[in-house]
Amino acid sequence: MPSIEQSVKAQFAKVFQTSDWQLFKSIAETNLRDAARVKKADMPIEPSLQLLARNCRKRLLIGVGIELLLKAVYLKNGYCINKPQDASGTLRFPFHHVHATGTTLVDDKTFQLNELLQHLSVVLQMQNHDVTLKGLRIAKVFRNKEGHGVTASHAFDASNYRDIERSLVELYRDAFAEKLSMRFSLAP
Repeated sequence: MPSIEQSVKAQFAKVFQTSDWQLFKSIAETNLRDAARVKKADMPIEPSLQLLARNCRKRLLIGVGIELLLKAVYLKNGYCINKPQDASGTLRFPFHHVHATGTTLVDDKTFQLNELLQHLSVVLQMQNHDVTLKGLRIAKVFRNKEGHGVTASHAFDASNYRDIERSLVELYRDAFAEKLSMRFSLAP
């Protein structure tokens, strides 16, 4: 009998195809747009915690948005984001859908953000590799930090957000041939 976790995971299980990239990009953009627009007044919490709650929400939305956006990049370029059932096999990440023929892909496990970042240069030709990856790595830390704990304060560094913005501009140009302009407003 499956556990409750397995039962719920099965509700969302899917082997993603190249055509799914647009859905991933759309939902990623929704998260990033919300991150750019969410205000203190949107936080249903006592006023003394609204700034903290807003900033936490922004960082979490940025991190989730980045992960979905990178999965869109992989899918758009014909790569699988589902893990193979036989992890010890000859199929090594990243691999194209065509190379996965005959391989069972796990429908409820995708490659994690760190793996996506480590192999992005294989999947995408980046004009400014270091600029692109710097912001994406910061977003990964944001997602992990906000998903696993809460701190009442931290050493605020506005350049983290500028780095993410520059990274997204680079990624949109290189991956989607789109010009992006974006700004995250935060305060210490």
